[in-house]
Amino acid sequence: MAQATHRQIAVVLEELAEEVEALGAALCCDMDIAMKHMDKLQAIDLIAQKQRSLGNLLVAERPAEEIERIAIDVLRDRMRLSG
Repeated sequence: MAQATHRQIAVVLEELAEEVEALGAALCCDMDIAMKHMDKLQAIDLIAQKQRSLGNLLVAERPAEEIERIAIDVLRDRMRLSG
């Protein structure tokens, strides 16, 4: 049961990541917004990356190995500490 729930959560996290990335991409199409808010747009991308990483971790057969694949140092280090 827990594995099915983890898979469902992972699917939702992936969907959210796609939606967040689409929002960021739409905002980047406006050069005024892109130039004035680049740091915020990068934060949007980071949110999507974190969501994907957490989704992958939820369904990983070997969570410890999946933690090492997380490309975001801050998130990877946080997962190491909690495990």
